[in-house]
Amino acid sequence: MKKMENDIINPALMLAISRMKENNNLDTQNRMVEEALNARFLVPCVVHIKPGTEKETKRTPANTVVNFNMVKSTEGIMFFIAFSDMGELKKWQDNENQNVMVMSFDELANLVQGAGEQSNGFVLNPMTSNVVFQKKIIANIIANRDKAVKEGKIVQVHSAQRADAEGTGEA
Repeated sequence: MKKMENDIINPALMLAISRMKENNNLDTQNRMVEEALNARFLVPCVVHIKPGTEKETKRTPANTVVNFNMVKSTEGIMFFIAFSDMGELKKWQDNENQNVMVMSFDELANLVQGAGEQSNGFVLNPMTSNVVFQKKIIANIIANRDKAVKEGKIVQVHSAQRADAEGTGEA
């Protein structure tokens, strides 16, 4: 079952962020990262039609270009932006025509890595909790998770399996 934007709420992640901000230590940081790895995010974007395909009636990856919104830190560093839920997105920009993509942490990590020097990571809920995942931290999170999976310390559930489990109530 495909999730709609209003279905993305991430209460466990928001609780983990709150607890981390109240008592910032290794345990609360790890719990927040664990929840971020399991979360789905709203990522604002702008969808463009490739020149020469305007008359095509069906939109496909071949005739569509997606550009993701970014913010610049006070130091001039660029970050992609992601939101835990529609309420947080509206605090940034209350535009009923805003295009968004629903993405996992891994998809955001791939977006950041694919941007090369144009992005230093992504920021979650920049108007409120403002949690920054820098590119090098993202790489460490993914590497540590992959190592734990390889060593059998954790079982990785892929995004499609997680969505199916959430839709059926099964784990």
